Amino acid sequence: MLKKRDLSIDSEMKNNMLPDLDRSLRIAIDGPAGAGKSTVAREVARRLNVKYLDTGAMYRAVTLKLLQKGIAPSALPQIERILQQTVLEVKNGQKVFLDGVDVSDEIRQPYVNNLVSQVAAIPLVRSMMVKMQQAIAANSSGIVMDGRDIASRVMPNADYKFFLAAALPERARRRRKEQLERGLELSLESVIAEITERDRIDSQRSDSPLVVDPEAIVIDTTAMSFEAVVERILEIVRAGPNIPLQ
Repeated sequence: MLKKRDLSIDSEMKNNMLPDLDRSLRIAIDGPAGAGKSTVAREVARRLNVKYLDTGAMYRAVTLKLLQKGIAPSALPQIERILQQTVLEVKNGQKVFLDGVDVSDEIRQPYVNNLVSQVAAIPLVRSMMVKMQQAIAANSSGIVMDGRDIASRVMPNADYKFFLAAALPERARRRRKEQLERGLELSLESVIAEITERDRIDSQRSDSPLVVDPEAIVIDTTAMSFEAVVERILEIVRAGPNIPLQ
């Protein structure tokens, strides 16, 4: 089984903003694929000098392991057995090692993208990942975590909850830009189709579907720059937790 001792988080972030904040703060950032949550969450954590955890990378690593072993998402007994033999490490919040091998780039490949939502919908996998994520949060003096069920399940008592949204064409444009930067040539149409399918699976799965937590502040990032989104979140954090939702 994926035990707590098998997962380590190392954080070396510079303390360059908001030094007076309580380092025990928990920030949950949820949103669909391409909304910009991972890049934003990483920068918010850096500026707050707290840990960052990309939970999506954990599900991607499990997906890669199943692909490597030729195990279908429906083969639950095999999945449980293979997870018992898996060592997953996340360093610096986003560097992912699978059985001792750095798979940080490989887990971003299209063949992983195409299957990760199906794997993430498996209750067995989700239960294991959530327990690990909760253990990481419990052992952190402060953390920014992004995903799809962080506010609703992983950190329901988070000090701040955000949901980043964006129009589908803009999300697809961003995702395609990321893929082009990695040397992946995909058409905008195929990226739109991929994101649309991921949205469907993520929002309709029975276990921890993608939802907007009632306490979350929704930020539509469609027409916002990266810096503007980061500053908006930091502005809210500076103001304190007792602010009106918007």
